[in-house]
Amino acid sequence: MEGQHHNNNGNNGHIASQNKGYQNGNVTNTGEAAMNGDKVKHKCDYNLHPFVYRLYPTRTERLIWCIMAFTLAPIKLLLFLTSVFLAWIPARIAVIGLPLEPDQPFTPWRLFLKDITVFFVRCAWFSMGVMSQKTKGTQASSAEAPLIVLGPHSSFVDTLAGALCGFPGTVSVAENSKLPFIATLFRVNQSIFVDRTDPHSRSKTAQKIRRRAEAKGAWPQLLVFPEGVCSASTSLLPYKLGAFLPGVSVQLMTIKYNRTDLQTWVNTGPGLIALATLLLCTPLISFEVEFHQVYHPSDEEKENPELFAKNVRDLMSRYLELPTTELTYRNLKAIVQQNKPRVTFLNLWWSIISKGCVDIPSREALS
Repeated sequence: MEGQHHNNNGNNGHIASQNKGYQNGNVTNTGEAAMNGDKVKHKCDYNLHPFVYRLYPTRTERLIWCIMAFTLAPIKLLLFLTSVFLAWIPARIAVIGLPLEPDQPFTPWRLFLKDITVFFVRCAWFSMGVMSQKTKGTQASSAEAPLIVLGPHSSFVDTLAGALCGFPGTVSVAENSKLPFIATLFRVNQSIFVDRTDPHSRSKTAQKIRRRAEAKGAWPQLLVFPEGVCSASTSLLPYKLGAFLPGVSVQLMTIKYNRTDLQTWVNTGPGLIALATLLLCTPLISFEVEFHQVYHPSDEEKENPELFAKNVRDLMSRYLELPTTELTYRNLKAIVQQNKPRVTFLNLWWSIISKGCVDIPSREALS
């Protein structure tokens, strides 16, 4: 693995990473897909496939899950729902009288209510079993890095990362602004909402990010998952360009779990309710985020968002010691269409009890 770090002198500051160590054997460009009649072949090492859900619990773990299901899991669920409700109350008060996207940052009393919301959000995930919540490194100010680029994106549990860094806003689809309870949490962190029906949404979003960046720290940071879709955290997916179009500095932030199979949320695997039951039946899950250096784009990267995104992904790959892949959401949709996985709550637990493991899709289905 080779990387180059150029100090930020004038407009020449940027980091480039080439990850040659991962570009050999079956891992290189794992997203190559070729059409063969009506079937898509996904050339990828099965054990590294980003859209395969694999769960291999030990006998001891299965026994613990069965005991927890009828003892502590109902209590944990009650505590989780209570914490979410308690987080919603101050969040709702904080956004009273404000439009969906305010023109000005929050006043101090609204920020105080936001801090209370953050506390209860962390309590909610603690009650779900994410009891070890750690932060490493130093978070940059919003003046230095208006955007936080986070990866890998594997689960709904990744939202805890926001609570560990002050609950920054996100760039979210407009549909989320209409969800009960959840919409209020998006609003209290001053998220930017994207209307996917608007053909000019990408440029409008970039303008909003630039406007916040020019405020020199008045607005909170924005947290972005540049992969745009959840995967199994075995490799980094191609980065979408939205976060890189404004050409502003970004701080890199990585996520690590003590295990990734329980909460991995991909379209080919278990759904939200099924995964939630696994979390409720697991005694302890460890979650750690690490802040890395701020990445200042060069003039060339500011003019070329694709280069900017590629260099940031390569550096993230280096930090995480993960390969990169060219598989995208289109490949995921093709896999779902071909295999039509049906992993309900009952399917998941029956596989765990009867077979002792879960592999979805199967190795044969992707061969």
